[in-house]
Amino acid sequence: MPAPTKVATISCVGPATQGGAVICKSDPTSTFTLDGEQVAVASADGIAVIGLSRTAPPEVKIGARAPDAPSEAIATISVLPRTDTVSKFTMECNKIAPQSEKEKRHAEVSWVKKDKALKTFAQPVAPFGFIKPAEGPYSSPFGAVRTYVPKTKDCEGSTSVHNGQDIAIATGTPIVAPMGGTVLLADPDLYYEGGAVFLDHGRGMLSVMMHMSRVDVADGQVVQQGEVLGLSGATGRVTGPHLHWAIKFRNIYSADRGTDFWLDPVLMMGLSAPQ
Repeated sequence: MPAPTKVATISCVGPATQGGAVICKSDPTSTFTLDGEQVAVASADGIAVIGLSRTAPPEVKIGARAPDAPSEAIATISVLPRTDTVSKFTMECNKIAPQSEKEKRHAEVSWVKKDKALKTFAQPVAPFGFIKPAEGPYSSPFGAVRTYVPKTKDCEGSTSVHNGQDIAIATGTPIVAPMGGTVLLADPDLYYEGGAVFLDHGRGMLSVMMHMSRVDVADGQVVQQGEVLGLSGATGRVTGPHLHWAIKFRNIYSADRGTDFWLDPVLMMGLSAPQ
């Protein structure tokens, strides 16, 4: 008698929101697709995170194929739209963009460090689940369109999307790991980010903690959820002390890091893995 055919399975938690993610479960090491494009692989516990951009369509199809399954199982997920805010900030020219040759060199060196970190991937070291990395009220939200107006006429302004969630806390507040992971970059003086920690959680997710006054971890260090990474501050491009927490989703199947995108940390904290 021929061996029974392996049947692909998939279970996803939805609905989702633009700028959020879908958590799915299938067989360990299953390959996941989003609208036909490979985007993730299940870890040993069968869990995969499928990030959704801020411009994701109202409905997406997520597929899962086990290594020995002839076809993939499909889950259709509704995606809720975002309602982001618009804000304006008045800043010094060198907070908007580097002005002097020294500042331009600083920004260039910082970019090289960040580029190297974002091209490095680590395996998960902990189960999926985010906690808030600092005790304090939320301030500027993820997804807000921000216009930076120069205080003088010596430079041009700029407009960008706020790609993280700010937490309003005083300088010196402990910053903890929102989920276990491997430190890809720990630097006290990046041009825009100031003191920053890039923490790879695996499953395509990378947290970035910015504007820190002190960094207490080192490149390559493995940290667990709740472990102190350093202290908050007002370094880099800021108007006052706070923590900027950003989460980037990186498609492990793509060599083009320009296709990676940022996720809403508040939405990510509300997610749990299927049982």
